[in-house]
Amino acid sequence: MEPLEFLHGTEISDYVGARLKGLSDSHSILTVGHITKFVEPINGTVGLADALEMLSARQDINSLPVEGDRGVAGLVHKRDLAKKKSAFSNPPVEKLLDASSFYLDAEENCEKAMETVLAREPERLYDDFMIYKRGRYFGVGTFVDLSRNIALIRATELAHARQMQEFLIGRNSADRPGLAVKTYVRMAHEIGGDYLQCMELSPTLSLLSSFDVSGKGTAAALLTSTVSSFFSTLKVNGSLGSFAPAALVSLLNSVVMDQTPEEMFIAAVFIFVDRGKREISLFNCGYSPAYLFFTDQGKVRGKIINPNLWPLGIKEFVDPKSYTVPWAGTSRIFVHSDGLTDACNERGERYDEERFRKFLYPRCMKLVDGLLAELDNEIREFSGNAPQVDDITVMAAEIS
Repeated sequence: MEPLEFLHGTEISDYVGARLKGLSDSHSILTVGHITKFVEPINGTVGLADALEMLSARQDINSLPVEGDRGVAGLVHKRDLAKKKSAFSNPPVEKLLDASSFYLDAEENCEKAMETVLAREPERLYDDFMIYKRGRYFGVGTFVDLSRNIALIRATELAHARQMQEFLIGRNSADRPGLAVKTYVRMAHEIGGDYLQCMELSPTLSLLSSFDVSGKGTAAALLTSTVSSFFSTLKVNGSLGSFAPAALVSLLNSVVMDQTPEEMFIAAVFIFVDRGKREISLFNCGYSPAYLFFTDQGKVRGKIINPNLWPLGIKEFVDPKSYTVPWAGTSRIFVHSDGLTDACNERGERYDEERFRKFLYPRCMKLVDGLLAELDNEIREFSGNAPQVDDITVMAAEIS
């Protein structure tokens, strides 16, 4: 540590007096200064009994900084003073200083500061610590306040990240006459690895796609932004409509391979609705089964499109093949991430694909708004109070 610049008596009061109000407001929430609580140092000659009386008068603190010959020398803790309390002696508090007292810099990042705190001896882990600014005593910090502040930082950052994900998912739409797309997204945590991209590629070609990044949490969420950036870049530079569906899928796969570590990949399904050719093409890259329903001579028929390609990011595609069907009358398409069928109830039973099919088949030609609302009720009733461990994403499209 850098040598400290010690202050005495009135110098300390002058230095911190301007900080008695709004200490935390003068520092970023990311820094230790944000949790600083000013406690006026006491002279080392103050007796134990008087120190305990001071602590009793302030229920918001559990320690007192002690000023010695060279300035603030350390802390005395209420717990330690109470153990030494005696009717026959009243030693000065300088003799009861915590030998393991330490300080943190007010400008230190809270996460890094916690590493320092956690490195202490277990029995002293929850003791208060001093906070210095520019080498001078600034105040006192507590383990609890530091922990709460870190939790608040993380919650705030995750909330902002969630807002960004929701913005990216919702900013593109493929709705147009004859095509309506509805989505259902229920994240297990603030941010996740499920992502949707629905957009117009050209005046006659629409893309509906859904992605499920391997893993969970921040790393998976970061990878979804790569997918969003891929489409945004092509859209902004005007080249999005120049790619045939197979070429677009191959190009994104190459980008994912280039931008991700070997252990990560993205399961994805791409649905291209071509109004010029009057056909629907699906590429299933390691995603859950996709469901296609259509009317044929007054009867409802269905197709299940299982994965026929590797997930993105594993190996290069050479002329990837799609499942292509004619645009036949009124059609419905349903895709879901595996978080739906992996959802468990309180007995540990999976919702599974068979249960989903029993739900979907009788309702397959309903308007998708109502169907997704029913699905939400279905999943919540099935899961009960069981924790959700994976993101659930469903996309439903009406084509007419």
